[in-house]
Formats: sequence, C-alpha cells, structure tokens
Amino acid sequence: MRSFTREITVGKGLTYSSITEALQVSNEGDTIVVKNGVYKENIVINKSVHLIGEENPVIEGDYRGDVVRIETDKASIKGFTIRESGVDLRKDESGIKVMNSEGVTIEENQLEDNIIGVYLYSSPNNIIRNNTSYGRADYTTEETNGNGVHLWKSPNNTIEGNHIRKHRDGIYVEFSPGNLIRNNHCERNVRYGLHYMYSDKNTFEGNTFERNGTGSALMYSKNIILRGNTFKDNLGPNGFGMLLKSLTDSITEENLIANNTVGIFMDDANRNVFTKNIFSQNGWAIDLFSSSNDNVLYANNFLDNTYQVMTDTDRTTNRFFKNSTGNYWSDYKGYNGYDLNGDGIGDIPYKPVKLLSYLMKRYPDLTVFLESPGLKALEFAERVLPVLNPVELNDPYPLMNPVQIEEDSK
Repeated sequence: MRSFTREITVGKGLTYSSITEALQVSNEGDTIVVKNGVYKENIVINKSVHLIGEENPVIEGDYRGDVVRIETDKASIKGFTIRESGVDLRKDESGIKVMNSEGVTIEENQLEDNIIGVYLYSSPNNIIRNNTSYGRADYTTEETNGNGVHLWKSPNNTIEGNHIRKHRDGIYVEFSPGNLIRNNHCERNVRYGLHYMYSDKNTFEGNTFERNGTGSALMYSKNIILRGNTFKDNLGPNGFGMLLKSLTDSITEENLIANNTVGIFMDDANRNVFTKNIFSQNGWAIDLFSSSNDNVLYANNFLDNTYQVMTDTDRTTNRFFKNSTGNYWSDYKGYNGYDLNGDGIGDIPYKPVKLLSYLMKRYPDLTVFLESPGLKALEFAERVLPVLNPVELNDPYPLMNPVQIEEDSK
C-alpha cells in the first residue's frame, strides 16, 4: 500500500500542462499546484486530491457542462477563477458541482459567468467558504440564470463567508436539513437573496441580504434559527426583507430589518418567536396574514417605519409581548402613550395596526392616496380617538426606551 503523498505542479512548459493530465496521474491524498494561466478544460476530480491555484489561475469551461465536477470524498479546491459553465439549467450545469460526496472543501475561488456557482447534489458534510460568485443577471432573464450556491438533498454543510451577486437566487436550499449558513453577503440577486424550502433545523447567522428582489424566502420548514442577519434595501413590489411561508417553531433574533418595502411577510407562519430585532424605516414592518397564529414578538425595536403592522384580520392569536415585556415603538408617544409611574413600560397599550394600514390592506388601491388630505385627516382622527381602530391586536407592555442590542449582532 502506498504510504506517502506527493505534490504535482501544472503549468506552461512543465511536465503537466493541463489539470486533467495531472489528475490522471495523481493518487489519493496528492496535492496538485496549478500555476497562473488560463486552462481551457472541464475537469473531473474523482480522487481525494487537493487542487491549489497559485496567483489565481483560470479554469474556463467554454460554456459546456460543469467546469469542475467533484465525484469523491475529501477533495478540495482553492484559489481559482472558474468561469463559463454550460447554459442548460435542466442539467444544473455549474461552475463547481459536487456529486454524492462529503468532506469536500471549496474555498477562496472566484466563480464568474456560470449558470450555477456551486452545486451540492446529495452531498453532506462539506465546506463552501470565502468564495465569490457573480451570475448572469446583467444579460439573461431570471429563467435562464441559476443560483449562486445551490443545495439539493445535502444536509450538514457549512456555507460561510461567500459573496454572491446577480444570480437568480443567492443561496438556494431544498430538502437539506442541519446546515450552518453564516457570514455570507448576497446582493442584487434577481429573485431571492436566500431561497429555502423543506429543510429543517438550519441555522443562519451573520448574513447580509441586500438589494435583492426579495431578501429571503423561508418556506415549508421548522426549527430554523435566524440570528444576527441583515435584511436591507430589498425594495419593489416583492421587496420583502423576509418572506415566511409555512415556517414553524423557529427563532428570529437580533436581526436588522431595514428599508424594505415590507420587513417581514408571514403567511401560515406559526409558533415562531421574534425577539431583539430592529425593524427600521420599512414601508410596513410586518405584514401578518390571518393564516399565521401563535407567533410571539417581544423586545423588538420598531423604528420609523411608515406603518408598523398590517393584517387582514381583526382577531388574532399572535402576541406582541412575552410575560411583561413588550416592544419599543418609536411612534408610541405620538399616539398619546405615556409612563406616569416611570417603570419604563407604557401605561396604555399600543395598537400597532393603524386604521389606515388596515384599510389599505383591505383596499390596496387606497395606497395612491397615501399623502392625500383626506387620509391625513383620517390618521389624525385615529390619534385623537383610538377607538376608531378596528383591530384587537395590541402590545399591552410597550417599552418607553429602545431595547439595547449588542452591536456585533446587528
């Protein structure tokens, strides 16, 4: 049995001038060092080798198939520019595709002009770290542009420190539980920064989702942790910071949700907890469908949103408090709120659903009259006579001062 490994060098004028040649003569555990240059080839890694680029060599697929295909456990690829995958989405053609493998590490690569950046197919326990992936959104339609990082039936992976932009979705996760997705930056993706379905017990920490069609869409899953993420500047008709569809028993805490058309949209989202989040300068901080029940929101800061909460029902099982802790609402004092005993909790409940917001939910065409004198008068009348508000949802313990949230968690 072979008891040692070796280093093989690839480059112009050397014994091996192509990566494929070096892979053919390599053995398990070898390191292949690739010198700077452009390598026009589609490579298949089927041995547990370590592929390392020196001075950022380019692997160019000439728009055919997968540029790099990994079909073995414990391989790694680091330090390359990988570009020009095939263009057939039916085949999930990718810059890097990992097939039925685990223990693979993909790090510090730049992926350009690929339909899909990195694709994990039925591949658990891998690491995708500190890569960049720039998609084709500038010159293709949504239907012909794939995702930056795509997981299919691939549990327990670590996806961290990647910068993904101009794909259809930044990160796409389906039938893939138990992943850790942290410190990624997804921006200017056409549809979703994060798209996530049928995947339980995943953790999202410290990510930024900005200027996407929708910041994130989390659907048909349970026991998710969303902590310390930023969802901002997701604007337009589908400009949700977070879209939660059939998400249950999950925790959303210490996130910044700022300057979105809607901060969080909830449809059939049940038994979730939201705490220590900052909702700032959104059109609507929360759009809460009547299909969502038993959610608890407490110790959040609602700051300068045009409207705090919009809903399509006048009755709800959702609570904007836990024990005796409510939320901070920046407009509470403007709606006649006060704290006579000085305990830091308002003496009258705060109603986050304003009459005007309620009417606009029922009659969307009213939004064109948002700045009209008539609607301004209606808003003033509600401040003077809160009894006009038709919705029973309220925060019985509104906080007089913002919740202090750790700076590194925002």
